[in-house]
Amino acid sequence: MAAVFSFQAYVYGTDRGAFDVSMETVADRFDNLEGLFFEWDGSFTWANQAQGWQIDGTVYDNGQAIQYVDLHGRGSSLEGRKILLERLHALFLTLGEPESISLLRLPERAWQDLQAFEKDVFQTASVDQ
Repeated sequence: MAAVFSFQAYVYGTDRGAFDVSMETVADRFDNLEGLFFEWDGSFTWANQAQGWQIDGTVYDNGQAIQYVDLHGRGSSLEGRKILLERLHALFLTLGEPESISLLRLPERAWQDLQAFEKDVFQTASVDQ
């Protein structure tokens, strides 16, 4: 049986700070992500259990700009992890430039960029094979 990859992270923008985008702008961009359900309290869910992936999160703002995103996700198969990463890239594009995004992985409280995060996802996948 394949191991499930799951994570929780706080997602930050440039220099581990706030994003240069408002909640209204992000909400409009989320509307273009098919299947993503967003509530104005900042919570969102994007999932396809049949494909083996799920993303849940909460966007926090200060009335002017997004401060950070509390993000949870899981991929229950190799294919699910691949789709999870595709969806995360699409999600991160709604916030700004993916290259500037930093993740504070929990519970380890370890900082990662997207390349290091992807390695973790596929390192778990290679163990399954």
